[in-house]
Amino acid sequence: MNFLYRFRGWILGIFAVALWLFPYQNDWVPVSAGILAALGIGVRVAARRVIGRHSRGKEVAAPRLVTFGIYAHLRHPLYLSNLCICYAFILFHLGWQMQSFFLAALVSVFVFFLANSENLFLEKKFGNEYLKWASRTPMFVPKFSQRTEENSTENFCQRSVFNAILSDAWTWSWLLFYTFLLLVRRHLDFSFLF
Repeated sequence: MNFLYRFRGWILGIFAVALWLFPYQNDWVPVSAGILAALGIGVRVAARRVIGRHSRGKEVAAPRLVTFGIYAHLRHPLYLSNLCICYAFILFHLGWQMQSFFLAALVSVFVFFLANSENLFLEKKFGNEYLKWASRTPMFVPKFSQRTEENSTENFCQRSVFNAILSDAWTWSWLLFYTFLLLVRRHLDFSFLF
């Protein structure tokens, strides 16, 4: 888990480079790319509002099990956010092509493996408390119709939307930079590289 967690950004970066190497496929961008990007950003901000700084950096740490806010509905909203944003980039660049499904499958396998590793870490650290929460909380697809038992927020700090966005400034910078790279790839001829 520590290796995957420590290098998760680099591994996602390798996927980004692989996507960039593909020539873009369409002059139009599917609406689904924008919808997925907006969903990913919204989920990420909701998660950052309730989770502490321990989810950043190179080491896995969890001083508390966060089970309120979006975590009352999803165990891995940040990983879901990563998936939505990765899928959005894939669709933005390739559209609905066979290569899109291949790259999306590779990213999905990586994120699913990373989430399962985190599940094992949390189960080992929090035991029955984690098992009870995990039994009623899905990994990636929320069940909003299901009644959840939210923990009291008195011991947790819930950030404002603005502060949640600021807490992920580095992520937003990289996403904007990568969007710029994809736009450059789309508008300049790099066929001499291939």
